[in-house]
Amino acid sequence: MGSWWLVLALVVAGGALGVVLARQLAVVEYRIDEEEDRPPLRALWAVPPALAATWGILGWHLGGRAGGVALPAYLLLAVSGVALWRIDLDVHRLPEGLTLPTALATALLLLLATALVGDWSAAARAGVGGLATLLGLGLLSLLTGGAFGFGDVVLGATLGLALGWLDLRAALWGPAFGFVIAGVVAVVGLATRRMGMKSDLAMGPYLLLGALVAVLSVP
Repeated sequence: MGSWWLVLALVVAGGALGVVLARQLAVVEYRIDEEEDRPPLRALWAVPPALAATWGILGWHLGGRAGGVALPAYLLLAVSGVALWRIDLDVHRLPEGLTLPTALATALLLLLATALVGDWSAAARAGVGGLATLLGLGLLSLLTGGAFGFGDVVLGATLGLALGWLDLRAALWGPAFGFVIAGVVAVVGLATRRMGMKSDLAMGPYLLLGALVAVLSVP
């Protein structure tokens, strides 16, 4: 576990960075032409506390693991994750301009962490986790006729990579948790008539939340 001062520092830094991120999201530069007529983003106030809480949780749970050398990869993934969460809720799309660089940066930071600790089995686990998630979600995308988009597949593979570095079981549990949470939300939405049978459900937020739960499941 990370020290209290590390957790506190990450909460403060995450909140401050979240304010900057919220301002960037408010510009909605990620929207494409057919999305320009959408209403302005709402609830951007939730971005700073979401990032602050996520950074604090990661610092607490991963700050003491392997000397904290892998923590930067997860903090970076958290920043992109919070941004993707808000974007997906807005346009039900995860832009490749963010998902692909995040995947590359996460892989490089984890490779650096592996070299620093000298535990190449962690890199092997990450590779297996990322590849397994990529294939599984890619197959799901084909079976659903693209309803489960390419951005979801890339994000899921990146999360599988990061979770696999910690524990291969976490890479399997992450997507499972995400789909279970999404299923519960859908059932509640149908029961309260906030959603219909044909309502779209943005999967990005649930994949991210499932991954965070999976991180906490790692001893």
